[in-house]
Amino acid sequence: MDQETSLWKNRKFIKFFGANACSNLGNWFDFIAVLILFRYTWKADPLLIALIPVMYAVPSMFLGQLAGVFSDRRNKLILLIYSDWIRAGFTFLLLFMPSPLFSLPVLLLRNTAGVISLPAQQGLMRMVVHEEHLMKAVTMNGSVYQLMKVAGPLAGGSVTGFFSPGFAIGINAVSFVLSGVVLMLIPMTKREKEKRIRKTNDVSFFISWREGWAVVLKSRILLASMIFGVFSTLTIQMIDAQIVTLFSEVFPERAELTGWAVSFIGMGSFLIVMLLNKMNKIEKYGWFFGTGSLLIGLMILGFGLLGEYDLAGAALVLSFIGGVGNGLTFTAVNYMIQKEPPEEVIGRVSGIVDSTLSLLFIVGPLLGGIMIRELSVLQAFKMIGVVLCLLGTAGLVFQKLIWPMDKREETIKEDREAAL
Repeated sequence: MDQETSLWKNRKFIKFFGANACSNLGNWFDFIAVLILFRYTWKADPLLIALIPVMYAVPSMFLGQLAGVFSDRRNKLILLIYSDWIRAGFTFLLLFMPSPLFSLPVLLLRNTAGVISLPAQQGLMRMVVHEEHLMKAVTMNGSVYQLMKVAGPLAGGSVTGFFSPGFAIGINAVSFVLSGVVLMLIPMTKREKEKRIRKTNDVSFFISWREGWAVVLKSRILLASMIFGVFSTLTIQMIDAQIVTLFSEVFPERAELTGWAVSFIGMGSFLIVMLLNKMNKIEKYGWFFGTGSLLIGLMILGFGLLGEYDLAGAALVLSFIGGVGNGLTFTAVNYMIQKEPPEEVIGRVSGIVDSTLSLLFIVGPLLGGIMIRELSVLQAFKMIGVVLCLLGTAGLVFQKLIWPMDKREETIKEDREAAL
């Protein structure tokens, strides 16, 4: 039986996969609906609208690592079910909020309840998927995320326009409820429920947290990927939210291009993740992280040059290229979290990665805003693009230094080559 067939016959993974697809679709419905609700219904000030992504990032930034520790000490399946249902409750509550000032705290509470979901999902996937199928599971899960990232905003915007923001928000609430119900159908033996948390519960919460950081700091691959990811993510976030600013300056009469560009980025990510599903594992992280940063850098640099050429088609091609780079990086990060740390600390490692990146999601846009104000949006894009291209090239050229192969893997490779 081939690996792909055996993975599709893994009923636990299929239910896990379906629950994730359900909640992801609802999330993208919701995000667009909330933006439309704030701006078009309530005529909210731009500063209040700018606080919406902050409400998404702050819980992960402050609680991500604690959530990772908690996930490793508890039944991950139960945590995911309750997280879905609590978020469903807060989403329903949004329907009754009279203004942005009341809605922002509800968004904050809802996303706080959702912090536990990422480390719990990472840990649960390792429990329900055999190691030889990890790459396929990661890419399948990633492909549905990228697909929902494209289809969700388009469908959410259409449903919101045809009905109302409240209707789309209600769909997200129902999707959370359904996700929890599907997760309840995953059969877990008592041994599976307890074997991952027994050892962790023997030590204190603080020691468990410290053990997670010790795993990251002692693993050259994890540490190198974290450092590389910090620099590249910070650079990307400096201008990520400013694409609409650049397009409004270069294409003042083509407001629809911003949405098209975002969709093309999603399509590029989706297609490359689907192609990566044919792989069984990642042996050299440098090809993924380095190429990903280089392609994203080319997209951003190309955007900065659009002022000289004014080509709408070029903007969409560049968006697709950047999406491919994003898909490569997305796959490498999620595979690394599944593959490199021991099973019992996956939640903690995932929490560390999540909280670190969430901090950059707040700091990056602030630095980018200052940079654009001091220079210009086109100049800022050119500079950021060059930096990312250089960073990606360095990742490719020096990957043996940045991501050294494990001694055990070197021995296996040498034995394989000797046998040939």
